[in-house]
Amino acid sequence: MKKTIGIIMTGLMAVGIGVSANQQSVQAKSTIKRMWKVISVEDVEAYYTASNKSAYVWNTKFTKRTNNLKNYPNTTWYVSEQVKYNHRVYYKISGLSGKVYGYTWRGNVAPYILKPMNSFKGDADYLNYLNTDKSQKVARAILKLMPNAEVDYKLSYAAAKASDLSKINGYSNVIPLSNLEMKVKDEVGFKYSTYIRYQLQTNAPTAAETAKNVKAILEHHGYTSEKLDSLFKQGYKLGICVDCSGAYSAGKYGYPSELKQHSNDGSSRMGTLVLAK
Repeated sequence: MKKTIGIIMTGLMAVGIGVSANQQSVQAKSTIKRMWKVISVEDVEAYYTASNKSAYVWNTKFTKRTNNLKNYPNTTWYVSEQVKYNHRVYYKISGLSGKVYGYTWRGNVAPYILKPMNSFKGDADYLNYLNTDKSQKVARAILKLMPNAEVDYKLSYAAAKASDLSKINGYSNVIPLSNLEMKVKDEVGFKYSTYIRYQLQTNAPTAAETAKNVKAILEHHGYTSEKLDSLFKQGYKLGICVDCSGAYSAGKYGYPSELKQHSNDGSSRMGTLVLAK
């Protein structure tokens, strides 16, 4: 988690100051008026590319196009600021990798909107949400690691509300995979512990990489694909709840300052992954 926050902050800092040294020094003709800016990394909101057409990213002076979002249809963008320029509202965005950053028109991106855990009718309804909703791409990547798993909606909801994943009402045998941890090294060789629940709260910088990290932790503890399949044959079901910095509602234009971050469904949304029967 420490590494992930560091990457986000590095990307956001690059948005603000990193491009100035390599871009033209021409001053923009119109005034750039700041409307909203993040105060801390916890305020950074997750968005997706909402346009399948050309959707340009501009440098901080609006003098040069630096990227086109149509080339990044599956990337999660973190919005750290909104400004008005030439009578249009723009968001300052950064990918988690920090390679793409700058200003883009607000209509080019949209916030991930989660559904409350108490809004589903049952297993089929919940599974359809996991398999189709834009906010659930990390969940889909995790499910690919466990193709024979049976997703249990009641277990997923109960686990999302549980303060102790090893004790979930209605289930006598629980394996709290979210609590599994592993020592890893960052880019400079510093060792730290990362938990599966931390991995499920990010896109790291892609859903596929998140799944790769989760798989490494699982296998470190002996939960290979063969071991997992053996548990599924014994009757264990899968509980999963992933939020990845999504919101529960947004205003008309999806302004970051208008996103609702909490639900009344009683869940903690802490990156939940459990097996139980």
